[in-house]
Amino acid sequence: MSKQGRRRFAAAVGVVVLGLALTFAGMSVEPEATGLPVASPAEAPSVPGATSASLSTRPSPIAPAAAPQAELERLGPTTGPRISVAIDWARYPGTLQTQIQQALRTRDGVMAADLARKLRECDITARMMRPEAIQRQVVAGGDPALSAVRDAQFQAYQRILANCQTVVGDPLQLRLSLLDVAVAHGVIGAAVESFHLGQRRPEVLQSLVRDAVAGHVPSLVSVTSHKPSLFAMSPDLQRSLRYAVEIAANDPEVGTLIRPYVSVAESLAGSFVGELGFRFKHDGLTDEMRRQAQLTAQQIVERVKMPKPEVATVR
Repeated sequence: MSKQGRRRFAAAVGVVVLGLALTFAGMSVEPEATGLPVASPAEAPSVPGATSASLSTRPSPIAPAAAPQAELERLGPTTGPRISVAIDWARYPGTLQTQIQQALRTRDGVMAADLARKLRECDITARMMRPEAIQRQVVAGGDPALSAVRDAQFQAYQRILANCQTVVGDPLQLRLSLLDVAVAHGVIGAAVESFHLGQRRPEVLQSLVRDAVAGHVPSLVSVTSHKPSLFAMSPDLQRSLRYAVEIAANDPEVGTLIRPYVSVAESLAGSFVGELGFRFKHDGLTDEMRRQAQLTAQQIVERVKMPKPEVATVR
């Protein structure tokens, strides 16, 4: 495969990764590389009032896996605040612009992570509100009941878009600044979103590995598919993490939720080496690497099973 072909393939696989992450717990990653005017159901903006799940500042109770001790010490604690998939547009007072200013001024990590996702959702909403996208939706549905639901959704999207239009400045730079705050406060999943926006600063890469070791699946996709040297990570730790996601993907209860991530990570890794049909190899693992993988797999499974944060009162 040519270098240009590998890039195109990696970009296509990356879109799949991003779409999958939007359906998974934790910070989601960037979908804007699709260039599509109509978002998929997984990418559709959240409608205010559609769900009551909100942010939580409770640390994850999951303990770190037994990765090589020196690497764990370098990574630091693998617990931190986590956020739910749902976005609550009524959670904070004021406009999106004033909220962003407050998060950056107060250095509120969880608020910054939430607002970074809202800026991403602004982009998705803007695409869905393009005339050609609206026309496709109108043509697609003639049932009165479906039309009523669609009309209610578009009204909600219009309110979101109006809030998004209060933002002053470059949305991408604002997202990166907000994610910097979230990463600094150890918000699980913030680093992988920053990574997919092109950030390669050491602290972002270290946080990304830390989130992967903690069992955050979208982070594991990035860490297991790129060269370990990019993250200053040992090949042994990467092989252990690759084996961990394979073990977790065979879990009888939640394995089917994890398996697509393994396939995407393998495809992405294959695109980087120009090998179609690439699969992670688990032969030659030491007993210690297998033991570490078992512990990490347990964390992955427990994180997937972890209930959503409790409902918070809208302020």
